[in-house]
Amino acid sequence: MAGTTHVGDTEQLLKASRGCSELASLVQTAGDYPRSDLDAAARSLSGANWDGQLGGALEYLATRWMDHQCAALHTAYRRLGEKTFSTWSAYTGAERTNTATFSDAHADIRATFG
Repeated sequence: MAGTTHVGDTEQLLKASRGCSELASLVQTAGDYPRSDLDAAARSLSGANWDGQLGGALEYLATRWMDHQCAALHTAYRRLGEKTFSTWSAYTGAERTNTATFSDAHADIRATFG
């Protein structure tokens, strides 16, 4: 059995959508910011004195964290923002249609029966 949901304040859906979009941008920026520093450090610590292992570990960390973790979080926030916006749009559109339909029906009843 499918449940129903009533949204008491549709503007909260829109607010949530905007918040998710902002968080997606912040996560992407935060993930990109230290990347160039880590890449530079990884290159400098990959020489013969370090046997390349420390540089390789830094490169792995940068790739794992920034390219995978931050990218996944960014995508999740972006998708949630899109779905929340879509829900807001569909819900408010249906409410406008219902209001117009019942308003027209009420006007027809009044015209017919006085």
